[in-house]
Amino acid sequence: MTKGAMDNYLDMTLNEAYQVLTSNNDPWPHTFRSYKKIKFIDQLIQYFQDREEYERCAELLKIKNKVTNELENRKSSD
Repeated sequence: MTKGAMDNYLDMTLNEAYQVLTSNNDPWPHTFRSYKKIKFIDQLIQYFQDREEYERCAELLKIKNKVTNELENRKSSD
Protein backbone atom coordinates (compact mmCIF):
# COMPACT_ATOMS: atom_id res chain seq x y z
CA MET A 1 0.00 0.00 0.00
CA THR A 2 1.35 3.43 -0.89
CA LYS A 3 1.86 6.20 1.65
CA GLY A 4 -0.93 8.23 0.04
CA ALA A 5 -3.33 5.30 0.32
CA MET A 6 -2.34 4.77 3.98
CA ASP A 7 -2.86 8.46 4.76
CA ASN A 8 -6.27 8.36 3.08
CA TYR A 9 -7.21 5.22 5.02
CA LEU A 10 -6.12 6.85 8.29
CA ASP A 11 -8.16 9.97 7.47
CA MET A 12 -11.23 7.87 6.71
CA THR A 13 -10.80 5.81 9.89
CA LEU A 14 -10.38 8.80 12.19
CA ASN A 15 -13.28 10.63 10.59
CA GLU A 16 -15.43 7.54 11.11
CA ALA A 17 -14.28 7.35 14.75
CA TYR A 18 -15.35 10.97 15.17
CA GLN A 19 -18.79 10.21 13.70
CA VAL A 20 -19.24 7.28 16.09
CA LEU A 21 -18.09 9.24 19.16
CA THR A 22 -20.37 12.17 18.43
CA SER A 23 -23.43 10.01 17.75
CA ASN A 24 -26.21 9.69 20.30
CA ASN A 25 -25.27 6.08 21.07
CA ASP A 26 -22.75 4.98 23.66
CA PRO A 27 -19.80 4.07 21.41
CA TRP A 28 -17.43 2.64 23.98
CA PRO A 29 -16.59 -1.04 24.28
CA HIS A 30 -17.21 -2.30 27.81
CA THR A 31 -13.50 -3.05 28.19
CA PHE A 32 -12.51 0.61 27.61
CA ARG A 33 -11.60 2.19 30.92
CA SER A 34 -11.94 5.94 31.33
CA TYR A 35 -8.21 6.57 30.94
CA LYS A 36 -8.29 4.75 27.58
CA LYS A 37 -11.24 6.84 26.46
CA ILE A 38 -9.45 10.04 27.43
CA LYS A 39 -6.24 8.99 25.68
CA PHE A 40 -8.16 8.09 22.51
CA ILE A 41 -10.06 11.38 22.54
CA ASP A 42 -6.80 13.31 23.08
CA GLN A 43 -5.31 11.61 20.03
CA LEU A 44 -8.36 12.49 17.94
CA ILE A 45 -8.22 16.10 19.15
CA GLN A 46 -4.56 16.30 18.11
CA TYR A 47 -5.40 14.84 14.70
CA PHE A 48 -8.14 17.41 14.09
CA GLN A 49 -6.03 20.28 15.48
CA ASP A 50 -3.34 19.43 12.95
CA ARG A 51 -5.99 19.76 10.23
CA GLU A 52 -7.39 22.96 11.78
CA GLU A 53 -10.83 21.40 12.25
CA TYR A 54 -11.49 23.21 15.50
CA GLU A 55 -15.25 22.64 15.57
CA ARG A 56 -14.57 18.91 15.81
CA CYS A 57 -12.01 19.54 18.53
CA ALA A 58 -14.65 21.43 20.51
CA GLU A 59 -17.12 18.54 20.21
CA LEU A 60 -14.45 16.05 21.27
CA LEU A 61 -13.49 18.24 24.21
CA LYS A 62 -17.12 18.16 25.43
CA ILE A 63 -17.04 14.35 25.29
CA LYS A 64 -13.66 14.27 27.06
CA ASN A 65 -15.02 16.52 29.83
CA LYS A 66 -18.00 14.21 30.27
CA VAL A 67 -15.73 11.15 30.55
CA THR A 68 -13.44 13.01 32.97
CA ASN A 69 -16.41 14.04 35.12
CA GLU A 70 -17.68 10.46 35.20
CA LEU A 71 -14.22 9.30 36.29
CA GLU A 72 -14.04 11.95 39.01
CA ASN A 73 -17.51 11.02 40.27
CA ARG A 74 -16.50 7.37 40.50
CA LYS A 75 -13.34 8.27 42.43
CA SER A 76 -15.23 10.46 44.88
CA SER A 77 -17.79 7.73 45.57
CA ASP A 78 -15.08 5.14 46.39
